[in-house]
Amino acid sequence: MRNITVVDSLLEKRESRFRKKLLTKVLPAWVKGEEYWRDGEGVEFPASMDFGTHHVARPQSGREPIEKLFGAKRWKSLDVREALDASAGKLLILGNSGSGKTRALHRIMHLAIDQAASDDHSPVPFYLNLSEWSGPRSDMWRWFIQSIQEAYGVPQKISIQWLVESELLLILDGLDELRFRDRRECISALNQFMSSYPATQVVVASRLNEYRDTGKKLALKASLVINEINEREIIAIVASLGDSLAELDQVLRRDAQLRQLLCNPLMLRLAISVYSAGGTPDFAGASDRRGMLLAAYVDSAEESMRNGADAGRWLAFTAWGLKEQRRSLFCPDRAPVEFLPSKLKSLAETRIMLMAFLSVAVPTFILRAVMVILAPDSPSKSVHLALAFAVPLTYGSLAWMVVRRDVWAPLVARRTSAARSLLKFSKRLLKVLLVEGVMGLSLVLSGAADDFLGGICLVALTVLALFPALQMARESQALDPSELPERVGGEIASLIRSTMTVALLVSAATYVTLSAVFYFFRSSPLISEGMLYSPLLNSFFYMIPTAFIAALRNGGLDLIRRDQCRRIMIRMGYFPRCHKTSLEEARRVSLLVPRRGALEFRHPLIRDHLSERIAAGSIHSFVPIRSK
Repeated sequence: MRNITVVDSLLEKRESRFRKKLLTKVLPAWVKGEEYWRDGEGVEFPASMDFGTHHVARPQSGREPIEKLFGAKRWKSLDVREALDASAGKLLILGNSGSGKTRALHRIMHLAIDQAASDDHSPVPFYLNLSEWSGPRSDMWRWFIQSIQEAYGVPQKISIQWLVESELLLILDGLDELRFRDRRECISALNQFMSSYPATQVVVASRLNEYRDTGKKLALKASLVINEINEREIIAIVASLGDSLAELDQVLRRDAQLRQLLCNPLMLRLAISVYSAGGTPDFAGASDRRGMLLAAYVDSAEESMRNGADAGRWLAFTAWGLKEQRRSLFCPDRAPVEFLPSKLKSLAETRIMLMAFLSVAVPTFILRAVMVILAPDSPSKSVHLALAFAVPLTYGSLAWMVVRRDVWAPLVARRTSAARSLLKFSKRLLKVLLVEGVMGLSLVLSGAADDFLGGICLVALTVLALFPALQMARESQALDPSELPERVGGEIASLIRSTMTVALLVSAATYVTLSAVFYFFRSSPLISEGMLYSPLLNSFFYMIPTAFIAALRNGGLDLIRRDQCRRIMIRMGYFPRCHKTSLEEARRVSLLVPRRGALEFRHPLIRDHLSERIAAGSIHSFVPIRSK
């Protein structure tokens, strides 16, 4: 009983730490990224809203007199806090594309974070995108748990506990981005989930027409329909923003179709951004004003990218790839591999395996060549000269074989603890040195080290000397492929750290144990004639191949794969040359929004517009990443 109490206490403390980290760091950083807008960030537009129960199933009007709470159906403005409270956290938000649904969800997210930070029993909010949903209806809860882990790094045990205890607020966007059949299935799955977990709060947003077309209704308690801005108010809004928008003011007064388009809050924001930056698109006679405005906004944003940033076609290609794969997020650390076209698979595979071969063979050849060239004349020098060519080819071929089956393994970060690995290394090393010391001393004192038995024992001790190194060849731990890094570049950093740590420890293990073998047998003619240098220096030239192969197995191959795919993608124009600068500039001009170690386009309309720059059929598919 006492043990159970201790375990429960530890779990509670772990949960509390995660909750605090989420509410003070992770979720506020998410909200901060969402609130970023290049121009007119603080401008709120007077869009009216309709609140009621018309668009939801089982309104339960007898139990929840929602209509009586307000006495009217339409308001000039409605605080989402009031709507959320009135619906008991079961709210459907509808509207046209760009009407402000996502902004309403972000406001709910912000309010829920503040509430959860001040009240330990308030649910923790998680914003998820339903456009990436797939699976059977009964597994909707599993998809929520997995998505929370991927997007926010919450262990599944903790999120499951929160789900069971009704301490989750699920804020769901992107329902309208699903295909028609998937949309209907998703609504059914959500209804089944809410039936199984009736106390869990759920807020869903969708475009109005796409929701109506399904012929189904969500089993929520109330709906909030966001209407577009009144056409008569648009000129007043633009005029109130200052002289920098005088050109837009004049265009609006003479172009009724443009005024009608800018009734949409997103379109109005885009127009404000374009004209604030000095753009003057000519809408006269244009048949597709929305397309022209989107193009003008994207062009204006790309022109504003500075510091050597490259827009090129990589933004369009990334947008197209996300749309084709039905994804909203892309991780820059993984994008060059995940978006590699199938037609480039053979080229990438050849280059990856060749680089793996060279990364082991070339350093080994250089060291052994230096070893032979600088060594004094010796009967064994000619043998070592031949080995200077044979050994690198042998180890390089071994590296080729080792990495061949993992060329398209899942893209993951790796975790390794230098202190823990060093402790394991020390224990193994002491055991090996003890055995080597006893055997070596016995052979030398008995004189057996100089005969045939000594040669056999030497081979056995050499193999034994490599035991600690071989045991450490897989010391790092591969993380879950679905888990996103904490920051852009974080996954690459973890791979470098893992590769370097294991390589250094394997080098140390090989060097110390081989030096011990050579030292004990230094008086034996078999060893003294075969060594070109002293035992300590001679061992140095034998440790490199083993260490480099261990490095390949602990993140080195993944680093080579990402680097070679990135080079190919840059050459094809599918990834920016100065990718860190370009990604940061795309974020600064509000084309991209950060999501922990991932990015997404500021709005699906911007993504869809950019994706149209890629000719249909020019790219058929992407290289599949092997499942875990």
